[in-house]
Amino acid sequence: MVEPIVEARNLELSYGRQKVIDDVSFQLYPGRVLALIGPNGAGKSSIMRILAGLVIPEKGKLLLHGKTLASPSGIHHNAGFFIEGPDFYKHLNARQNLLLLQGIRRDHQSVYELMRVVGIDYAAGKKVRKFSNGMKQRLGIAQALLGDPALLVLDEPFNGLDPEVKQFLMDLIRQLALEKNKAILVSSHLLTDLEAIADDFILLSQGQVHAAGSISDYKHQKQTVCFWFEKEPPSTLLAESGPGKIIHSQPWCWQTQLDISETAEAVKKWASAGCAPYEIERADLLHSKYSEIIP
Repeated sequence: MVEPIVEARNLELSYGRQKVIDDVSFQLYPGRVLALIGPNGAGKSSIMRILAGLVIPEKGKLLLHGKTLASPSGIHHNAGFFIEGPDFYKHLNARQNLLLLQGIRRDHQSVYELMRVVGIDYAAGKKVRKFSNGMKQRLGIAQALLGDPALLVLDEPFNGLDPEVKQFLMDLIRQLALEKNKAILVSSHLLTDLEAIADDFILLSQGQVHAAGSISDYKHQKQTVCFWFEKEPPSTLLAESGPGKIIHSQPWCWQTQLDISETAEAVKKWASAGCAPYEIERADLLHSKYSEIIP
């Protein structure tokens, strides 16, 4: 069985009288991406600050490769962080920024290679003050990759990016997990994008874990499905597939709760009756889970 790189057990954290993390546990495995989601104030940033050693939990502990961390900063030799937006010396160029941090970390990998990996090697000599937001995001991830860490913690890496750069970073995150075997924790409000790259998820609500697990496992459960028809289908045919409701009449759209196999069976039955839907819209898993905690 694969051992997690990092395991958090029963973390609790309060700011004054307000408890922001309440009995939160999770594991970060090599080669897998964990999506950390939840509304503002749910505790996502606090989790990342605990991992970075910026705050110390009142209860619980962190384990690195199965051993309890003696110091909050003990994880830094194995982790790279992109938290609360990247920070640079804007009067220096990209290469100089990375070399400066490389010297602090006593790392010896190729700075040019890092910039090539994140797609900004062409701008190595450009002053950071002239960088676009997307270029800064990529330089921030290059900083996090210094030292070839086993763990990456990325907070809102897709903020303010155009579609092309966002897709580049999504592909890069998957590549780092699959090809470099890194454990990656990503937090973002862009749930559809997260679902496209994540293997697992943890949904926080008011500092507690509302739901967590493997995305592929959850996808086999019942989810909201909408079927679009050219004309009104026979109600008896729809009823045979389970309870549902018509949510649009022009064109006709029927909404119900089905798992993947039930969806395929329903479409097969309708097609044989000459009433196949022309479009099927299955709700994103993370959106579906997120909606459970919204009043």
